[in-house]
Amino acid sequence: MICFTRQGRVVWTYWNLGPDMCDPQTPGRLERRQFLQRLLQDLGHPAGTHTFWPSCLPPDPAALPVADAAAAPQGQNAYVANPDVFWSGAMQLKARGVVVMGSAAARAVALPGGLRPPQQIRHRGKLVWVLWDVDNLLQFDQRYASMLALLRDALRHVLR
Repeated sequence: MICFTRQGRVVWTYWNLGPDMCDPQTPGRLERRQFLQRLLQDLGHPAGTHTFWPSCLPPDPAALPVADAAAAPQGQNAYVANPDVFWSGAMQLKARGVVVMGSAAARAVALPGGLRPPQQIRHRGKLVWVLWDVDNLLQFDQRYASMLALLRDALRHVLR
């Protein structure tokens, strides 16, 4: 599978981003998309500031033996984390900062254990913000305002 995305100073990821990008029938896709559009609009940064890069992707069927490719899991279970690909992509996208939404995505990109939202660290030469998972934020809207304020303050350092 080939993913195309544009460069941006801030790369966003969450566990379901791979399925959301690859399969328009993924449950919850529309709600996550609308939430993230609202968040980016509320941040008010210029176009091209933000981009999305998945923390997990389906395995490359060309890299699997024919027998294994036919037996590969389907659906969201078919997605696997590859932190080296993620961080290589973040470098290629010229990101200065990375927003990781949720503990599953944090594990997928091999962040140090024990990080709790909201938290900021430096990892692999990037500023990284660990936030709540998108699906969690959809259920608990009261975190939205504080998360927005945190991002406005934190991202201004990356956008200079």
